[in-house]
Amino acid sequence: MKTRQHDRYQQTLEQLGAVVKQLVRYPDIDHFLTTALQQGMKLVGGFRAFVALVDEDAGELVIRSALGPGWDEEKRQRRLTVAQEEGRGITGYVAATQRPYCTGDVSRDPHYLRFFDDVVSEVAVPIVDAYGRTRGVINIESDQPNAYGQEDVDAIVLLADLCLTALNLHQSRLRQEALVQIGNELSTSEDLDDLMQTVLSVASKVLRFEDCSVFLVDDDRRRLTLQASSGALREQVGQVSYLLGEGLTGWVAQHGEPVRTRDPREDPRWRGIASEMPVEQIGAFLAVPVWGRSRTIGVIRVVRRRSLAPWFDNCFTDDEVEVLSAIGSQLGSAIESLHMRQRLIQTERMAAWGEMSAKAAHMIGNRTFAIKGDLNEVEYLLQQPGEVDRQELTELIGSIRRGVSRLEEILHEFRDFVMATHLSTGVDNVNNIVAQTVAEIFPRRGPVELNLQLDSSLPPIRCDAVKLKRCFAELIENSLSFQPEGGQLHILTELVDSRALPERFGVGRNRQFVHVVFCDRGPGVPYDIKEKIFQPFFSSRVKGMGLGLSIVKGIVEAHRGFVYEDGKPGEGACFHVLLPVNGKPAGDNAESKERS
Repeated sequence: MKTRQHDRYQQTLEQLGAVVKQLVRYPDIDHFLTTALQQGMKLVGGFRAFVALVDEDAGELVIRSALGPGWDEEKRQRRLTVAQEEGRGITGYVAATQRPYCTGDVSRDPHYLRFFDDVVSEVAVPIVDAYGRTRGVINIESDQPNAYGQEDVDAIVLLADLCLTALNLHQSRLRQEALVQIGNELSTSEDLDDLMQTVLSVASKVLRFEDCSVFLVDDDRRRLTLQASSGALREQVGQVSYLLGEGLTGWVAQHGEPVRTRDPREDPRWRGIASEMPVEQIGAFLAVPVWGRSRTIGVIRVVRRRSLAPWFDNCFTDDEVEVLSAIGSQLGSAIESLHMRQRLIQTERMAAWGEMSAKAAHMIGNRTFAIKGDLNEVEYLLQQPGEVDRQELTELIGSIRRGVSRLEEILHEFRDFVMATHLSTGVDNVNNIVAQTVAEIFPRRGPVELNLQLDSSLPPIRCDAVKLKRCFAELIENSLSFQPEGGQLHILTELVDSRALPERFGVGRNRQFVHVVFCDRGPGVPYDIKEKIFQPFFSSRVKGMGLGLSIVKGIVEAHRGFVYEDGKPGEGACFHVLLPVNGKPAGDNAESKERS
């Protein structure tokens, strides 16, 4: 007898050991559940089995892995659906009571709901987490009467604990990956709206919720204002607000501590000012502070709907509070870093404005001085007795006209530089903009050969078509000016991801860009000035103020894009423009126009 028990004990250890190896070796949760189910059937001699996990959104059990004869996709979907609709079934009973259940004759069992005709005995064990929530059920069936005893139940209980560990590891991996992603994305976002959308996207991967809203502190008004929402409050962004300390959301901002509750109405701090869903439907509420360096600068809050299953606890756990708090801390750091970068850019712009004003004043002063000199000459000629020298007068008038024309060019370039970042956006296809620019700018019978290669699969993007035409026209004219005796201009468009950009730009993963390339066979750009060519007033051309490529850079960056040159000196210049497929341009004022 002892030998038999020892052999059974040894077999159990071996089977569970095989499951543990799978737990360590394979991160895929479905693969692990199938392996665990196979070992469980060997442990207790079952001939059919399944693992059902709780669909937390619906509060229902869903079969994730099934073994043995008779299973097909329809039966997998219908088995628990029928049981839950009729309020019966051993699996649902075990999920609700969180106690193992064993029967040796299903025909006499009050909970059994017949689905396969050959089932005689059945054992079912719950998977219950550290918070006392049912995560799933393991169910094993036999075609023999009284097939299972207490030892079998104990073995499957151990198996259920291993399945719980696997589920926790799987969830931990997903959260870790998502937190790394949000760190990467937030560190490279150059726009507050981009930050908000990143938070909503990543939070949905690491937490289960029906709705998520982000509020930021408006220091001037001493209020929390809704900055972003993934659901019902989306249309009220910028309108919904709380006084600091007002309601659960305001309390979190004022005290810098999370708030978690099942029913907000039971909390005396609840005010019900703005809710993502009718308050009677809320089954869980969580709000955490967004921390800056020394104070709370916002609040992230998430809500869940009440579960349809009375046995399913929908409340947020301690782990989920920590995860959302980590996201709040990352968001706070990203917002403050963004503000610092914006202040730095503003400082640089002010310096550029000062330099530009001085340069423009100098150039305008020179032109004005020359025009005044010509006018003095005209006045002198007109005051002389006798007939006026018409040829000399004509030459002076021509010089004045050229001076005025040059002044207009300077003012026009100055205006383009100032207005480069002021966008009026719509939805357009970059191929159309390139084609229109080429038709207007490129000479049909010039010495430079044009090679167009436009990707017809480009998606439309939100952009300012007029500004992009100005940008592309500058690059085309730049190429033509350096190939006066003839050459070639190759223009290409394509769809790329962020891996196409040089690493120095530090762009987050999984971002798509429309890539526009302008390559010629001119002298190219020397290595020592590649970083200078986009600076204001730097030019190797005689014509203009040297603002052309600065205007290009301003237009592209206003679209949240990137521009750089990487041609080989002596072999031609090659300019790259990358425009993001998603996201709102920095200078987008389309919304304000629509509202007005």
